[in-house]
Order: sequence, then C-alpha cells, then structure tokens
Amino acid sequence: MLKVDVDIGEWPFLRNVLFEDVNQLDTVRQMVMEIHTPRLRRERLTKEDAMEMVYYASALLARGFTVFRSDLQYSCCAMMSGMMPHGVREKCCVETFYIH
Repeated sequence: MLKVDVDIGEWPFLRNVLFEDVNQLDTVRQMVMEIHTPRLRRERLTKEDAMEMVYYASALLARGFTVFRSDLQYSCCAMMSGMMPHGVREKCCVETFYIH
C-alpha cells in the first residue's frame, strides 16, 4: 500500500509516476492519496484546475487503478489556512482510496 500525503506535492508525484518513471506503480496494489487542488492559492476551483485533476485521474484509471472510496477531509483545512492569502477561503482536500 502506498500513502501519498505530501500537501500539494501529489501533482509532481503523479506527473512522475504516470508519465516519466512509469514502472514505479507496477507493484502498488492499494494507494491512499490526499488530493488538493493543483494551485491551492485560488479562491475557487477553476476550469483549468478541474481539467488537470481529471487528466491525472483518467491516467490512473488507464493504469488499472479504481477509486474504492473518497472522503472530503476538513482536517487539512486548518493546516492550509496559513498558506491562503488574506480574504481567500481555506481549501480542503479529498482523501481518495485506490485499488489496483
């Protein structure tokens, strides 16, 4: 099982294991990933953010991963609040469980 909880670092990680070092996920049977929006400092999820997230999710599905469970996590909201510009709401994250 692989746990990916790197606070916005999931995007470079996914880019690497899906498109560069593609064999790294071959032995992973379960993966839990905390997913944030790609550009955390925005006030709301943009179309570009959503498209990037769908792109990586589609690539995971193409590699044989299936979403087993997905939970909205509010615990990371307070942790991220210090990174948010004044007047911009906190962002929360989704913890997603994949099986392969």
